[in-house]
Amino acid sequence: MSLIRWRRAPLTSRPFDMMDRLMDELERHGLTSWGWGEDQEYGPAVDVYETDDEVVVKAQMPGVKKDEVELSVQENTLTIRAEMKREEEVDEEGYFRRELRYGTLARTLPLPADIDEEQVSATLADGILEVHAKKAEKPETAGRKIEVE
Repeated sequence: MSLIRWRRAPLTSRPFDMMDRLMDELERHGLTSWGWGEDQEYGPAVDVYETDDEVVVKAQMPGVKKDEVELSVQENTLTIRAEMKREEEVDEEGYFRRELRYGTLARTLPLPADIDEEQVSATLADGILEVHAKKAEKPETAGRKIEVE
């Protein structure tokens, strides 16, 4: 049997490890960049891409119903907003872990191309909001709300 000498990691890597652990702990408690605890505003994760004739935005909206989503577009900027409310009140002392977030989801996204604000549609299915915006030659600046189907 051979022995392998154990070496402590270099001092320069340890602060980064400690910072990673600290960020993980903050995230577990809901204290990262999307808000400081419950009832705060945070943004959903999104994918934004364009095809030859449209811009597509997909956003994760788990647990959100279509009548809770508010979408608007103005000057090639899409705003997604939803309110996630707690359905039941439970005694805090009985919780072992509490990671579900409640509060306002909000995200404002500049779109990568000029779009026709009258040619925007949205659907919400299986926790994914999908917005399709047709490209336009000239952007219109009036703005409008989009109904979620």
